[in-house]
Amino acid sequence: MTNNSINNIHDKSYKDLFSNKETFLSLLQTFVNNSWGNQINKEDLVLVNKSYVLSDYEEMESDIVYKARLGREDVYFYILLEFQSIVDYRMPIRLLLYMIEIWREVLKNTESKKFKRKSFKLPPIIPIVLYNGNNKWTAARSLKEVINHSQIFGENILDFQYELIDINSYNKVELYEKQNITSAIFLLDQNIDSIEFINRLKDVVTGFNRLTLKEKDMLKHWLLNTVAEEDNFKENVEKIFNADIKEVEEMTSNISKGLEKLKQEGIEQGKQAGELAKAIEIAERLLRKGDSIEEVAEVTELSKDKVLEIKNSLLNK
Repeated sequence: MTNNSINNIHDKSYKDLFSNKETFLSLLQTFVNNSWGNQINKEDLVLVNKSYVLSDYEEMESDIVYKARLGREDVYFYILLEFQSIVDYRMPIRLLLYMIEIWREVLKNTESKKFKRKSFKLPPIIPIVLYNGNNKWTAARSLKEVINHSQIFGENILDFQYELIDINSYNKVELYEKQNITSAIFLLDQNIDSIEFINRLKDVVTGFNRLTLKEKDMLKHWLLNTVAEEDNFKENVEKIFNADIKEVEEMTSNISKGLEKLKQEGIEQGKQAGELAKAIEIAERLLRKGDSIEEVAEVTELSKDKVLEIKNSLLNK
């Protein structure tokens, strides 16, 4: 499967999750630094069934747009799902283009009479970037940072700053404390090994008591769409979500032990492969010096047949 295919699966899974109003609100109220999040209710949210991603980026990212009522006016939330392995330094420019498209559509759908009034104002758009790459996010956070001489022209230059939600930047303890569906997703989507994933999954299933049955079901389906096929992960996820607490602890303990054993076997195999490579390197050096097969076998502890094989390989080079 290509990286683009993997990104598309990930994007779609996240888009499905955050197209749920409750899940989006948990993201907005928990992970976006604001003083207005609690003023927005589920009933005020409308999911905009349209993507504003440019055709050049359709294979790399996805977006979610919500319209909400804040008091008597509309506000838009634009969430860009950035699931690439590298940081895109054009982010503020791209977001500007997407925001302009939303405003163009607002104006298109506004009565001319209303648009001409002195009191007319555009709705605010809050740009949010959700990023799960392993590399630290180092792209500019504001538009002014990517405009030449912006410091000279000051307020004459258009500017905005987007909210960055970098999934891998959150502390594990911090995510445990939040105990909502978004923090559970981030815990399981961070760059962690299989053993840590199983341990965290156990903790989420048995300890995140604030999650509703509906949210746990959503979480399960998200995992089934995103976890790897190998090591029976999909089958194990299904079983863990369907078991009681005692069975979950027993099951995850057995899975972790099995994964630990595989890990240790892999380390041992790697060590042995390294030792063999070193022995072959020494054997080649000794054979070039003219040492006999018997002498080389004794020094390197390789079999005579193996030393002969190495000697023939050197002669054929």
